[in-house]
Amino acid sequence: MKTFFRNMIWGSVLVGSLLTACTPFDELNSDPTRLNEANPGSFIDPILYNISSYSWKRFNNFTFELMGNIISYREINGIGWWYVKESEGDGVWETYYQWLNNAKAMENEAEALNEPNYQAISKILQSYMFDILTSAFGDIPMKEACLGSEGLYYPAFDRQIEVYTAILSELELANSMFDMSKALIYNTSGDLLYKTVDEEGILRWKKFGNSLRLRILLKMLNVEGYDAAGEINKIINNPDVYPIFESNDDAALLEISGVYPQEAPLTRASDFITYKAMSSFVVDLLQSWNDPRLPLFVSDQNGEYYGWPAGFAVQPAGKPCTPNKAMAVAPMDLPMMSYAEVELIKSELAQRQIVTGIDAQEAYENGVQASIEQWGGEFPEDYFDNPAAAYDGSLERIMEQKYFALYFCDFQQWFEYNRIGMPAIPKGEGIPENQDIPRRFKYPAILQRTNPDNYQAAKASMGGDDLTIKLIWQKR
Repeated sequence: MKTFFRNMIWGSVLVGSLLTACTPFDELNSDPTRLNEANPGSFIDPILYNISSYSWKRFNNFTFELMGNIISYREINGIGWWYVKESEGDGVWETYYQWLNNAKAMENEAEALNEPNYQAISKILQSYMFDILTSAFGDIPMKEACLGSEGLYYPAFDRQIEVYTAILSELELANSMFDMSKALIYNTSGDLLYKTVDEEGILRWKKFGNSLRLRILLKMLNVEGYDAAGEINKIINNPDVYPIFESNDDAALLEISGVYPQEAPLTRASDFITYKAMSSFVVDLLQSWNDPRLPLFVSDQNGEYYGWPAGFAVQPAGKPCTPNKAMAVAPMDLPMMSYAEVELIKSELAQRQIVTGIDAQEAYENGVQASIEQWGGEFPEDYFDNPAAAYDGSLERIMEQKYFALYFCDFQQWFEYNRIGMPAIPKGEGIPENQDIPRRFKYPAILQRTNPDNYQAAKASMGGDDLTIKLIWQKR
């Protein structure tokens, strides 16, 4: 009830049960919770808050442990040991499609009122959510999603290549739609992300869309028959047409106050540390770099920092260092996409010789500094004098730093590991030899009952519906 009223206060409400990709069940003829009258500005903040808050929670209760950042040691057969429940993705499917429905409604309102900036922002938000969905599941409904109001209750699934191609096309269109001479006229105090009241805020939205394109195109480099390198170079070589993040001020970091209704994702901050230990992988790397993020991410034990091995066979003795509880307490930033990520993308592209005109070391150093400062650390002038932290020309070093640049950013650590197999996450002794990090989520079981024909078609297209099915961009 509290969540419901929070969304009412923010000018939008949740849209029913959407496990069948934005479509109601047969007995629902209309959505009783949808506002009778709305303008496109009423949708922005509820969408931003709810998807970024949910994404933070999914990092905390899935990616954080799966990718060896922490150990949740209440039991030793959980996510940290690479055991993933078949229902693990159910909430992901429901939540993102739920807010896609709102984003689509926002786009329709903006189109009817001829407000291109709201249309473009909606396209960016939809692209952000569709990218997470297809990267987590594979084939998903896109073209026929969110059309329940038109009587389309059983959406077909689009193939992954079709989804990514459509997302990239929508982001290209969004970039061209922005009207720099207009503000967001229905949000006189600005939106929750960029406080957009003038041209500067509109430009930052434009940078977000193009930076998101780089994230997606990085995956598409692994897809045969798609000229991702050409699209990447088009963006990188035309910054006036395709601006991307240039500083932490541009980054898509949703600042929330912690004051109702902008509450922190965790109701009880103590849950962030209860039966939790930091991993030795994280602690040892940060210590080897003399990194200012160590005390920001980890609570010390009597002035010392140490971690437990993730996926251990026998629980270590003693009291472990825990995550720093302050990370779960508002005011806080909820990362959707960071400037540090963009710089480390550029570093990888240069290291792999996908682009020219970018210095891989310079982009690496920019990304590392940006990540440290994003989390409130003071960047040491001699940081890169340390050989363990300095750019060494390897992709592994870039990906180690990107691992930390993706902290609390939904599933991006997981996606990156499955894309390229870096950094080298240790496999704990307690993890069965034949156990592997999952490559995807299984489709929600309810799809088999509510949309069986299209579910079976998607299953056939994917080669099955198992956690081990490799997606088209995964090379690990």
